[in-house]
Amino acid sequence: MIPEIEITCGGGTVFINSVTVGQYRKYVRLMEKNGSDRITDTMFFNKKIIQEIFGNRMSFAELGAAEAADFLTAVKGIHFIMQNVISEKLLTLVDAEPVEREESAFDEYDIENGYEDDSREDENPWKICGEVLDRVIKAAIRLLKSSYSQCMEEDIISLLEYLKFELDTVNENQ
Repeated sequence: MIPEIEITCGGGTVFINSVTVGQYRKYVRLMEKNGSDRITDTMFFNKKIIQEIFGNRMSFAELGAAEAADFLTAVKGIHFIMQNVISEKLLTLVDAEPVEREESAFDEYDIENGYEDDSREDENPWKICGEVLDRVIKAAIRLLKSSYSQCMEEDIISLLEYLKFELDTVNENQ
């Protein structure tokens, strides 16, 4: 359960109190595309995020006319839920210890000659999050024996909690 997030615009109040897998997936894709430091780009992506999360129940014009405090409160609430609640659950789904990479005298030589790919360190963290989410969706479809569209409509927090339970108890019945 997440706290209720609401925004007043276009003469009415719109709210959400849960996030589906599909909404989180759209959020991750938008965050992956938003690599700009320009305020206009940031505002565009924040408006697009609000539209997607609130089910396209308001237009860009209505969002532009919304009170700045309401808009920023809604955006901040969405980012908090997505990054500090859902992403944390997603990243702690499997208890894995981080792998330490040791430096070698041949690292520079390996990279120069194409023996090792150093591009993973520069990769967008939202792209990696999207890849993890795609694997979670694939596992959920198999585990729940549901369709892709049914999986997209599931509450993501409940789904992640269920998957965590399944992964923790996978060896108990064998």
